[in-house]
Amino acid sequence: MAIYHLSTKPISRSSGRSAVASVAYRAGIEIIDERLGKTYDYTKRSGVLWTGLATPHGFNIDRNELWNRAEKTETRSNSRTAREIVINIPHELMQGDQSAGKMLAYEFATNLSQKYQIAVDVAVHAPDKQGDNRNYHAHLLLTTRQIEQTKNGFELGKKSQLEMSNAQLKQAGLLSNQDELKEIRREWAELANGYLAEHGLDERIDHRSHKDRGLETLPTVKMGWKATELERQGIRTEVGDQNRAIKAYNAQIEQKNELQQQITQNGYKDGTINNRDDLVTVLKERGYSVESKGDKIAISPPNSNQIVSLSGELFTNTLKNAHRATLEPRKNENGIGVPPTPQNTLKTQIMAFYDEYQKSNQKLLANKPDVDAYFDLVKEREKLLHKQETLRLHKALETKSKAYNHLANNKPLLDHLRPKFLGQSTWEQDKEKSYQAYWTAKTAFTEHKHADPHKLYHAQASEQIKDEFPKEHAKASLWLLELKKHEWQTSQHIETIKSQADEVAKANTTYFGEIIAVTEIGILQKTNQGLVYHSPKDVDLQENQIGRVLALEYPKVMFADRKLVEVKTQAQYEKDQSEHNKDFTKSKGRGFGD
Repeated sequence: MAIYHLSTKPISRSSGRSAVASVAYRAGIEIIDERLGKTYDYTKRSGVLWTGLATPHGFNIDRNELWNRAEKTETRSNSRTAREIVINIPHELMQGDQSAGKMLAYEFATNLSQKYQIAVDVAVHAPDKQGDNRNYHAHLLLTTRQIEQTKNGFELGKKSQLEMSNAQLKQAGLLSNQDELKEIRREWAELANGYLAEHGLDERIDHRSHKDRGLETLPTVKMGWKATELERQGIRTEVGDQNRAIKAYNAQIEQKNELQQQITQNGYKDGTINNRDDLVTVLKERGYSVESKGDKIAISPPNSNQIVSLSGELFTNTLKNAHRATLEPRKNENGIGVPPTPQNTLKTQIMAFYDEYQKSNQKLLANKPDVDAYFDLVKEREKLLHKQETLRLHKALETKSKAYNHLANNKPLLDHLRPKFLGQSTWEQDKEKSYQAYWTAKTAFTEHKHADPHKLYHAQASEQIKDEFPKEHAKASLWLLELKKHEWQTSQHIETIKSQADEVAKANTTYFGEIIAVTEIGILQKTNQGLVYHSPKDVDLQENQIGRVLALEYPKVMFADRKLVEVKTQAQYEKDQSEHNKDFTKSKGRGFGD
């Protein structure tokens, strides 16, 4: 199975990395870093299958000269000297002489080189011996500046599009950094899929996230060779536990999807089912819990908590052979019919769900302080990055201000004698340019100073904290996954209870009866018409009100106003209504009985 992976990160001095050292290690070669006077020798490393250098228009450039010049061109202590992209090569293209996979990586590098006018150094690597043996991948090292050919060779010119700020990109009419990355991810998927098709392979990769593809399942986390090796030895790892939680969650989703796939659009068979009412009747006869919801029918198969929505006129073939349950109305000793009770006592079921909800919630709350501490680190880093850039912009503003004031206060002595018809003098032109530079610097400083650090630096801060605190990052990621799983399971439990209740509370209706369950996932009321489900968001009840006989009323304003009344008998309730000549359905405010 072909796996999609494309990630990118900068090579910057602030993180202690250099472009020369990075290319030496990736390509398995020896290079001297002329700026630092260091020699990096990785000629003995294994796993490097192929290397190449893609340049605009096929310029002939020496690798050593290229990356040393990339280091020397940047002068700041926190400069980015390269950008790295890592791609997974479909292992199906790395069979035999592996030429297909190598050419795929090089063609992608060439496309990037031509598009952004940069040099791209490619190194194709074999899977780590301790890791997944299908993990063929390539490291692409990109120059941060465009390549310009000269009479004497080449020069590193202006910053490439990939290194521009979003403000600069917007001004130039280009895509934002995030949108441009999406384009790169799409281009890699299309190119790789083209190679797979050309080689007669059915496998395909997809650059879109699970969310964008409309998938309910979650993607697993990249293990890395260290974690893979430990897991092979039977040693549990944090990332392994995270993936096991993801797979368990996905298994529940797949189980639900398998149930949905049983549904076909063959319509009604043999005239047995003539309309929606007949369909609902047949479903109930076969032991399904059924609830009509507009143009859909929500069903829960016998002995299952899974819910499937049947849209429109759908019918499942499996229903024909399903067990027919005997669902005759129950009668009391006088032969009078009483409301049906769900097969599994709904009160017992909601309490079981609630117990599971509480255990999951307590586990999340227990680990939340550590997670909050991790995200506090991210927030502090956002503020630090914002402060550093604000100081840099302020220094730049001061420089422009001094330059302008110097020009403004040093007008040439004879400049006032210059005839106006000759146009602006050199001094006037320089002063105007200096003022424009000052105003641009002032605008940049002011806008950045008042900008939200979270919006500007969240991605960069998150990446830095992730690298500095890998264990804490793994714990936070697992916690977020558990939170999503908790929320999903809670929503499934609520839908199950709703589908099995005789009615879900609705607007402009009064429900009279005993409260039999009060939980954070739902409230159950036993009425003469059956069990009614109330959302805890709509009715404010406490556990000490279980066993009370209450009248819960929902007016036409859809739960915006509620009235809660406690009475001993329905007769008393009706008498009170008559005496007070009150339209209960339009009452507002809080009632009495608490």
